[in-house]
Amino acid sequence: MAKISAKGAVIALDDSAGTPRTISTDVESYEIQYAVDPIEVTGMNEGSHNFIPGQLVVGITLNLYWNTAATTGAWTVVRGIIGSSTSKTLSITPESGGPALSGEFMCVGPSSITGSPSTDIKLGAVKFEVMGGTAPAWA
Repeated sequence: MAKISAKGAVIALDDSAGTPRTISTDVESYEIQYAVDPIEVTGMNEGSHNFIPGQLVVGITLNLYWNTAATTGAWTVVRGIIGSSTSKTLSITPESGGPALSGEFMCVGPSSITGSPSTDIKLGAVKFEVMGGTAPAWA
């Protein structure tokens, strides 16, 4: 199977007003956590740990470049939604025309904002956690 580049990824995030903003060009990389949380059900006489599937765990981390452009810059969008009491839709389409993971998330915020005179300013790892009772889905 051929390798597929992430260069065509489309990342859209609601701003503070709930308007979807495409921030793809400000994304250095992304990481999607999409796994089931195992629940241990090991009995006393079993020879090894025994697990059953628990709830789906979904989290997203975006490594972003600093961009303060009005309405569409990554920092402009993220700054307005950190810790918002209302969920924001985040959608990632890893390849052009492919399936997208979309759901309602809370923006936890950047791990750190870094820069030096010889490099780009980066927002660092901006974390998003599921907000609400509906799990994000691939479609």
